[in-house]
Amino acid sequence: MYVQKVWQKVCWRRCDMGKVVVIYYHEVVEKGQGYSYQKIEKDKFEAQMRYLYEQGYKSILFSDLDKALPEKSIIVSFDDGFRTVYEKAAPIMKKYGIHGNIYLPTKYIGTDSHFMTWEMVKELSEDKFFEMQAHTHTHIDIRRLNEQSVKEQINESDKMFQKHLERFPQAFCMPFGTYDKKSIKLLKKESRYNYLLGSYYGRIKSKNISGRVLPRIGISNNDSLELFADKLNGKYDWKGPLQRLRLMWKNVKKERITEYEY
Repeated sequence: MYVQKVWQKVCWRRCDMGKVVVIYYHEVVEKGQGYSYQKIEKDKFEAQMRYLYEQGYKSILFSDLDKALPEKSIIVSFDDGFRTVYEKAAPIMKKYGIHGNIYLPTKYIGTDSHFMTWEMVKELSEDKFFEMQAHTHTHIDIRRLNEQSVKEQINESDKMFQKHLERFPQAFCMPFGTYDKKSIKLLKKESRYNYLLGSYYGRIKSKNISGRVLPRIGISNNDSLELFADKLNGKYDWKGPLQRLRLMWKNVKKERITEYEY
C-alpha cells in the first residue's frame, strides 16, 4: 500500500494536465440495463457529457492531433460500432457540442440490430461530429495472428471503409487492448494508420506519437461523477505503467485476454 501511494504521487506530479486524454465506452443503454462494464446507462452518460461541457473540455477528433490543440483537449471514443451509440449517445453529444470517434470491427457492421448499419455510420461521419476508425475486421486479438492474417485484417477493414465511407481510417484501436512487439511491428509495416490505441491509463503527452501505442481510459457504469473527474484529471495515471507491465507478463505466458481492464 505504501509503495502504491508513493508511485501514485510520483506519477501525479509528472502528469501534464495540458495534454490530451482519450476515454472510451462501448454501449449506452437505458436505466437498469448497465449491468456490465461495457454498458453505461444513458442518464449517467449524459451527466458525464454535461460535466465535460461545463468544465470547459474541448473534444477533438484524431484528425486534429497534428494541429495546435486547446487546453483540456479530450478524445471521446466508442468501441465496436454498437447501434446504441447512434440512437442514444450521438444525440446527447450533439446537444453538448462534443465530438466522437468510433472504432469499427467492419465485419459486423450492418449484420444485426445490435450494430449500426453502414447508413448510420455514414450519416454520423458526414455531419462532422464523428470520425470512424479501425478495430480489425473480425475483432480479434492481434497477438494471435501471423503476418498474412494481419494483412488480411487490415485489407478487409480498409476495403469496407473505402466502399462505404470512401476514406481510410487514421487510427487503429487494439481489440481487448492487447498487443505485443510482433503485432506492433506488423501494423507499422502493413498499414497506413497514424495512431495506435491500447487500453491503459495515461494521456497523450507529445506530438511525436506516430507508431507508439497510445493510452485510453475506460469509463464504466460503476464510475461515479467524482471518479469520472478523477480519471480525466490524471489521478489514476499511475496505474498505466503497471498495466503495461502486466500485459508484457501475459504476453510472456501467452495468456488469452478476452475483456478490457478498467
